Amino acid sequence: MKLKNILIVLAAMLIPVTGFSPNVNPQANPFTLAEMMHKQDILQDLVQYRTHYKDFKKALSLMESTNDWRKYNPYGYIGKYQFGQDALNATGFGSINFYDFIDNPAIFDETQQEKAMDRLLKLNEQVLAPCIEKYVGHKLLDSITITRMGLLAAAHLGGPGNVKKFLQSEGLYNPKDRMGTRLSDYLSQFSSL
Repeated sequence: MKLKNILIVLAAMLIPVTGFSPNVNPQANPFTLAEMMHKQDILQDLVQYRTHYKDFKKALSLMESTNDWRKYNPYGYIGKYQFGQDALNATGFGSINFYDFIDNPAIFDETQQEKAMDRLLKLNEQVLAPCIEKYVGHKLLDSITITRMGLLAAAHLGGPGNVKKFLQSEGLYNPKDRMGTRLSDYLSQFSSL
């Protein structure tokens, strides 16, 4: 009930006052109906993401490591979210070494991994901001509704650059990781929680 009330208030703030008055000059209203609806989709998606942030991270950790912060794989990815060296560098944990982690997972404990994931999600959200603005609410490959959570999960899987290429190609560019998981798999899996 609260989420609905928040969305109504926020949607009301998006509608310009001139939207309720007669509009003799179509150029006087800066928003078309389609643009307003898209802005509402983006706003609703943001509220959904913030409301379900912890659930999103938990679902991501379950996919990546069955929620085991001590886990590693043979390809050099470690922890609850299976961080690679690029992600560790980007989040300020670049001094963590794969082999040192295998010997002693406590050098990158669960609390540090949560901080790293929060930082990585913020970084990826900033990089993908134009894509979020443009694509959220749209459907790709006739079945995948694009959401912020889906984009961020896919960016965690394959990097934000690959997510941009996926979107620009309308899903034709759809790389997979070494385990066979495609960007579209994460986009679909995390399109809603």
